[in-house]
Amino acid sequence: MNSSISSIITTLLLVISLSVTAIAQPAPNGDPQKLISVEGSDFMNPIWSPDGTKIAFTSSRQQGLWIADTDGSNMEQITDESAGYGFSWSSDSESILTRVSEFQNKRRKLAVKIYHTNGNEPEQLTEFRDQMPTIPKWANYDRQVVLISDNDIESFDSGKEVSTQQKASVTKPFYVLKSNQIAKGKVPANSTENISPFDDAQYLNLEVSPDGKKLAFEVYGGNLFVMKIDGTNLMDLGKANRAKWSPDSQYLVAMVAEDDGHNFTKSDLYALSIDGEERINLTSSTDIVAMNPDWSPQGDQIAFDSPDDGSIYILNISY
Repeated sequence: MNSSISSIITTLLLVISLSVTAIAQPAPNGDPQKLISVEGSDFMNPIWSPDGTKIAFTSSRQQGLWIADTDGSNMEQITDESAGYGFSWSSDSESILTRVSEFQNKRRKLAVKIYHTNGNEPEQLTEFRDQMPTIPKWANYDRQVVLISDNDIESFDSGKEVSTQQKASVTKPFYVLKSNQIAKGKVPANSTENISPFDDAQYLNLEVSPDGKKLAFEVYGGNLFVMKIDGTNLMDLGKANRAKWSPDSQYLVAMVAEDDGHNFTKSDLYALSIDGEERINLTSSTDIVAMNPDWSPQGDQIAFDSPDDGSIYILNISY
């Protein structure tokens, strides 16, 4: 074959291959499978560890924290405290940061704690206090934990070891919800910048994309939105809640729920493209009330819970 013709064919095949990859859509690969189920327990809010080897979850009313291997084995309760609201994994998959609450003299008190998955004792970073309007965040490659109030940033040393390259790098920004605004913050400067797209909105469930370039969030009483981290290129993705990013930062998985004023009667999981063009129902083949999804770091599974039976499920994903 003429070398020039061969070169053209090779180029065309490469272009076709790249085009197919670019437009590959996530799709369910079979029905959801029950992963964690214990009679008499209602589990919820499964979150994958960054290395993809474990799933952390809590129970109803955010009481307690558990971890298990991704096949459901080696389930372990790491605390029975009220620690399940807004918890997050460290990037090394060895610790979980959260806000805990307890009642002292009939008054609810709050503190920041780090729990470790290797059996080490938890670390309490703050004293119990009357008010803590936001949840704590990992910052600066997990070297610090930050806690935001309306006008102040508190920063705490997490005790985490980081690489020499990270120590020498420019401080990495973090993104948090303050009172009626989305804020970009930095430590050790302990300053924040308002990057909210709307005035006087109440924002919920802020999520930073894995590539660090985009933010997803909800507006209370409104829709799910995506924008760049500088506040530009705002995209309305319609009604959806509790969104989590795909590993390639091109899709979000979110729940679209219905209720009767007391209980959820229906909820499906949708994969939403960040350009607003695609809205793919991933659970249309099942009657499970699917809620609180989280995408695996490998992109091939989505974990979620169901209030129907208090179980954690896994949905396999293909492209």
